Amino acid sequence: MNRLLVAFLLIASPLVAAERAGRVEIFVSTDCPIANAYSPEFSRLNDKYGARGVEFLLVYPDPSTTDSDIAKHREEYSLTIPGVTDPAHKRVKAAGAKITPEAAVYDADGELVYRGRIDNLFNDYGDKRRTTTTYYLRSVLEKLIKREPLLFTETKAIGCYIEPLN
Repeated sequence: MNRLLVAFLLIASPLVAAERAGRVEIFVSTDCPIANAYSPEFSRLNDKYGARGVEFLLVYPDPSTTDSDIAKHREEYSLTIPGVTDPAHKRVKAAGAKITPEAAVYDADGELVYRGRIDNLFNDYGDKRRTTTTYYLRSVLEKLIKREPLLFTETKAIGCYIEPLN
């Protein structure tokens, strides 16, 4: 293959873009009604931004959650985004996460650039809007992909608390 064609394939390849954009870790719980309500949005985000070079990962921080609990949860809510457990809270600590659902966005260099809400669908626990009006995570991802400065780096997540380890 000639060098010009190889160079074009490298520039145009979604894989190369995927390596450069970033990663989103979304902290979830099998029993948090707010996190579960966001399941369809998680899939929409993954479909839209995964194709544009953003890797998504669901993080289950509760050490008492079993593999079968997670499998049942993933099937019940049609979750196709890869998921990992975080029983020692390594990811929780790295992100500073305290709530499910809470998103931690890392740039291509692995630096935490945003932590917080997905959007403003919930005003507070038990107080859900009829429709979302502000899409925090989408805004951050658009800026990240375009390599533009972020308008904000943190928002207050609404949901269920991640219990600290003893």
